[in-house]
Amino acid sequence: MRKVVPGELLGLGEYEAIRPRFRERIIAHKRARRVALGPEMTLLFEDHDTVLSQVQEMLRAERISMPSAIDDEIAAYNDLVPPDGGLLATLMIEIEDPEVRERRRREYVGLDESVTLELGSDVARGSFDAAGRWPDRVAAVRYVTFALGPDARAKLLDETVPARVVVKHPIYEAVAELGPATRRSLAVDLDPRNAASEIR
Repeated sequence: MRKVVPGELLGLGEYEAIRPRFRERIIAHKRARRVALGPEMTLLFEDHDTVLSQVQEMLRAERISMPSAIDDEIAAYNDLVPPDGGLLATLMIEIEDPEVRERRRREYVGLDESVTLELGSDVARGSFDAAGRWPDRVAAVRYVTFALGPDARAKLLDETVPARVVVKHPIYEAVAELGPATRRSLAVDLDPRNAASEIR
């Protein structure tokens, strides 16, 4: 999938003027890409637009306008754009009580081997970022990539093929069936026309 490039970004004043409409669109876009994994975890599938939104919001919050600093933000967030032929998501451990949340972070060691995306009989094990992993705990926000087969897009568009995300950890299990809106949105990610390798 194509990365965010500097020419797409609006200046601080321009962005402020259109921000309410832009955010409304992004919120609706994310709604189809957000998947609840039981009561304590949420998965948000990232794409070019979610990353563009995060960069714009960071520039606004930090009042960043220098081109070199903008390039740094783009480089950092572009790591969340999914690779061609795959999906990338942010997995969040969402527990309000800080003591419970910290306990869970220790109890969820091994989560890296416990999340899969299933499309019919095909099972893609999630590959987690190393930065959020320690010997005794996991980060509350993790990034996970699913490498998929060449027919994954067709399977997402065929609603007779089951599609779900599964967590199977010794102390936490969840199954989230992907609904029609989510399937359609993720199929766009896998459209060969959106591949970075196809964009000149």
